[in-house]
Amino acid sequence: GIDARYWGTRDTGIGRYVKELVENLESIDNVNNYVIFLTKKNFGLYQPKNKNFQKKLADIKWYSLAEQLEMGKIVDQEKADLCHFPHFNVPLFCKTPYIMTIHDLILRHFPTSAASAKNPVIFYLKYLFYNLILKNALRRAKKIIVPSYFVRYDIIKTFKIDPDKIRVIYEGLAALPQKDLGEDCLKQKGIGNKYILYVGNAYPHKNLERLVAAFEILKKEEPELQMVLVGKRDYFSKRFEKDIKILRYQDIKYPNIQISQYPNILFYGYASDEELATLYKHARLYVFPSLMEGFGLPPLEALSFGLPSAVSDIPVFHEVLGEAAFYFNPRETSDIAKIIKDSLNNNGKRNKILEEGTKLLARYNWQKNAIQTKEV
Repeated sequence: GIDARYWGTRDTGIGRYVKELVENLESIDNVNNYVIFLTKKNFGLYQPKNKNFQKKLADIKWYSLAEQLEMGKIVDQEKADLCHFPHFNVPLFCKTPYIMTIHDLILRHFPTSAASAKNPVIFYLKYLFYNLILKNALRRAKKIIVPSYFVRYDIIKTFKIDPDKIRVIYEGLAALPQKDLGEDCLKQKGIGNKYILYVGNAYPHKNLERLVAAFEILKKEEPELQMVLVGKRDYFSKRFEKDIKILRYQDIKYPNIQISQYPNILFYGYASDEELATLYKHARLYVFPSLMEGFGLPPLEALSFGLPSAVSDIPVFHEVLGEAAFYFNPRETSDIAKIIKDSLNNNGKRNKILEEGTKLLARYNWQKNAIQTKEV
């Protein structure tokens, strides 16, 4: 069994992880039989191509009380030899043996109500529940899959889990469409010829406030430079917009074909795969100032379009990107600004990073991920 209720969700990388895993398992496994659990929303998105794969409706909202009380029963009814839960939210009363994937422990390390749209009391109650579910799930799991050695070490250190129980399986790089919508499309959105790019959400650990402060420093020396922030508009992005306006940074606009003067900072909102490919192709640099990640897919996506990245000097990025990135201290605004400036102007280093990136990308393959997951 595979819990695929996240399939197709645009606001989480887990949705892509589940989709790629199931589709690649279909292409490599003609021996085992699989039951894929889906919700009403995504039931029609998955059409099995392998006769050993079948769909099962499990219309249970994730992170809900119903998930804890009902999801385990639905899984147990199938009498599977094993179930794979792709996240921490394993039902407490599930009797079926299972493996699980833990993508990161970010919520554990950033337990702040600022990371939630809930009021503080509800947030801390949910945080306590999260810890209960996570600890119980880790203890009962037959094996735990993680996307990096950094996350493996973090789980061992935080929860004293037996190291032999945890398997590192790198995630893959999905092929975005190569179609280029062109510079005219970007100009209609208010994007000029020289911009740095961020793709992701606006959660507190993403450290976007320091990125904005660094950009203010850069603008004094690079007046034509823009910053384009791509990501779904939600509670966090709206709050971030409000916060940086409070900091008197007023030159912020949303995409509008009437724009006559390009804004310094542009909130693009959600981008389709074709729009994202176009944004990567025409950007000067991808910037990722996060304080913590479990893997970090966007810099790899950027590299696949010949775009170098400037990223936080944190262990997981060194593990995943190696020499194929510029690194800055994410807690020092002046260093972020300095490294971004160097990244834009040092063509020799940029070319070397792109050469390293070409070799690096072969390591991150979804079929390889599926093969190793099948072994587990």
